[in-house]
Amino acid sequence: MVRVDIESVVMTSGPMPMPSVVVLRERKGDGAKDAPARVLSIQTGAYEAAAIGHGIDFSRQSDRPLAHDLVLRLVKELGAKVGRIEINRWESPVFYADVVFDRGGEDAEFRIDARPSDALALAVRANAPIYVEDDVMNRAGKAVGKSDSKDEIERFDEFVQTLSPDDF
Repeated sequence: MVRVDIESVVMTSGPMPMPSVVVLRERKGDGAKDAPARVLSIQTGAYEAAAIGHGIDFSRQSDRPLAHDLVLRLVKELGAKVGRIEINRWESPVFYADVVFDRGGEDAEFRIDARPSDALALAVRANAPIYVEDDVMNRAGKAVGKSDSKDEIERFDEFVQTLSPDDF
């Protein structure tokens, strides 16, 4: 498994729901400074991307708990915590993830299958690490430099703006 961070959330809006993208960037250790980092783009819906973005931007906290906030509170009340997120399978175009919970003590970990968007929304709220199976990163990811990734996101954003509902 490789550790990743959310590099960006590209949200789209318009009269019809359009795909949004979450870009995950591989963390590089000290020994891999020269190797290009890999990024993984996961397409998601606009509402799911907004839930992830809402969890990242704590200045936009709502008065009432959203679904992911509620789940996190429930988990804490039951004596567990979100230990990590694992994006562990890819069957194009679908990604699969597990939320790994930790309740402390013996047999402490348990995992629950989740959509990657829901898992990521929980991870940002719980400040939990995010991992991607190396095979998934190799097959669905792309090796890029930091500036390449930003250029790619800008090109993707421009492309998304040209789409119409008939394209789907």
